[in-house]
Amino acid sequence: MGPDRHGNLVLTNGRVMTGGYDERGASAVAMVNGKIAAVGSDADALAWKLPDTRVIDLAGRTVAPGLNDAHCHPLYLGLSLTQVDASTPPNRTIADIVGRVAERVAATPDGQWVAARGYDQARLDDQRHPSRYDLDPVSPANPVIVVRACGHICAVNSLALQLAGITADTDDPPGGTIDRDEHGEPTGVLREAAQGLVRGIIPEPTLAQCREALIAAGKQFISQGVTSVAEAGVRDSNHMQAYEDLAGTGALPVRTYLMMMIDETLETLAKLGIKTGFGDEWLRVGPAKLFLDGSIGGRTARMSAPYEGETDNVGLWMYDPKEIHEKMLNAHRAGFQLCAHAIGDAAISLLLDVYEDALERYPREDSRHRIEHCSIIDLDIVHRIKRIGAVPIPGTSFLYYFNNAYIQNLGWDRIRYAYGMNTFYEHGIVAAASTDAPVVNTNPAIGLQTMMNRTSEESTVMWAEEAVPLVEALRAYTFNGAYASFEEEIKGTLAPGMLADAVVFDRDLAEVAADEIGTVQADMTIVDGHVVYERDGAPM
Repeated sequence: MGPDRHGNLVLTNGRVMTGGYDERGASAVAMVNGKIAAVGSDADALAWKLPDTRVIDLAGRTVAPGLNDAHCHPLYLGLSLTQVDASTPPNRTIADIVGRVAERVAATPDGQWVAARGYDQARLDDQRHPSRYDLDPVSPANPVIVVRACGHICAVNSLALQLAGITADTDDPPGGTIDRDEHGEPTGVLREAAQGLVRGIIPEPTLAQCREALIAAGKQFISQGVTSVAEAGVRDSNHMQAYEDLAGTGALPVRTYLMMMIDETLETLAKLGIKTGFGDEWLRVGPAKLFLDGSIGGRTARMSAPYEGETDNVGLWMYDPKEIHEKMLNAHRAGFQLCAHAIGDAAISLLLDVYEDALERYPREDSRHRIEHCSIIDLDIVHRIKRIGAVPIPGTSFLYYFNNAYIQNLGWDRIRYAYGMNTFYEHGIVAAASTDAPVVNTNPAIGLQTMMNRTSEESTVMWAEEAVPLVEALRAYTFNGAYASFEEEIKGTLAPGMLADAVVFDRDLAEVAADEIGTVQADMTIVDGHVVYERDGAPM
């Protein structure tokens, strides 16, 4: 169905979950001129009915604030929708992935790149990364890149290596490694910064392609009840221009908070006096961002102790720690909220050192400096996060999809507090839910379920002590995301005066078992009081 453009809307006869803790059994919501006018009984809401108001009977379904994915990559998500699906599942073997690549090669002119994304070697039967030896037989005339789900490792074919000038004599770049066989020859597997040797020769998407990708990604978010996102890395002028173009014409599908990459954007933004908060409720400049380490699945996240079976591997720093400190201190002084990709416990500890030093030397009230992913922690780190007032942005469905890699690479005990939503809650820490899409699926229902039952796709329970109830899981996806972008006064809860962004689920969430929450769907998504999505077949 097409979007309904009525700005005045009344929803009745449902369960209202406001995104707060004080749920008082409201059954209805009234929206007038794009804002919440009333939350309460059916009569309370219907009192706001105007001649052009659409009234929708929820028939017992739950309405909640529009969901907020606090860390994702809409541009790359949109672009990935046109790439070969290398995810695991549906692919179970490297041969499955190679077969899909072969099909795309057959439909691609010689010389043009073929890109695939999404595999996880820990879930493949082969239990290894693809290599050029796998890809070469099906791609003699096309350079090929196959990116791991995390985005921190890729496998390329021999033609791609040749075009990038990578040989046995090529040194590992700072912050990256080139995998080599027993003869010292590159296997085609590139980790972290080494990926840049190949990515740097792949044609960049055009401005038009960027706009198309953002619209495609936004439509996917909207269809799942997500009305706000945080874009996890603007580094390119086309990327920024695409956002501005869409926002300027009213075509941006979701409200977006932009993380600005320090190396590429800080100097220019600081000279112009632009800092966190610049913009409006649709498009806003967010924190200055840096990458500190890699991923657990790639064994490149920076750890305080070695990975299982590799006594000399504690992961990688993306920069020298002193350089990290200097870059982030400069961004703090320029008035930015700070954030950093920090997954390993050593990386998170260093980041907290930086935050403590920045706030001591240049005090600022309510800085809300963020920790993107904030994966491997212990109670000492939790106490430091609380003391600083930092905001963790955990990947709330990572354990659902990547549990095999976490257990294989770190063992059981080190993941005790991984994405520990209950520990954050008990310590009064606001932690905002995210998918990191396209690293994992955009589906927020899987994130809600994983927060509530801590169970992987393979039915492994991962430290059930960290499970949280529905109200807290939903709050992580609503109010907490708004808090992480300093926007909790305008969105994230259903309350009078707030933006009229909401999602209507296909049933009463309170009646759904934790193990089944992942199956719920968005029947309707509402933005500014407009119905912008209606699921085919859903009762309206």
